[in-house]
Amino acid sequence: MSRSIPALALVVGGLLFGCGGMPEEGETLEAQESQAAPEGNVTQSAVTTVTISGASISYNSTSDSFTVRDTLADGHSAVAVVYNHRTGSTGSCWNKNGAGTSAVCDRSYPNNPQLSISACTGEYSTGALIACSGWVPVNAFAPTK
Repeated sequence: MSRSIPALALVVGGLLFGCGGMPEEGETLEAQESQAAPEGNVTQSAVTTVTISGASISYNSTSDSFTVRDTLADGHSAVAVVYNHRTGSTGSCWNKNGAGTSAVCDRSYPNNPQLSISACTGEYSTGALIACSGWVPVNAFAPTK
């Protein structure tokens, strides 16, 4: 008799063991942040992008949306993994559409969320993560211990 492990358990297990846990103090973080204000509009858009081989994740804090790009024809999906420091929960946004494609996940976080994101590759059918970047804080949030 074989047992199957739910995909969420595999994702959580991958986060805890395969792709690191919570961001550690002094961890090297690779992020590109850009501030843009459309002409005639006083609101600013902060976009944080994290990349690894095979995946590029962009989080737009104004719209609470993730754009997940699969950048390599390696047979793996691209995944944005999100850790919410306020709730202690972890979520994900998968792009299972293949190399050269993008998927967008819209979220609705309460004002001023405290998030860290990681770009990963994984197997969508099982929920297993293959490789992940380090954790990158977004929204000008710096995690504390």
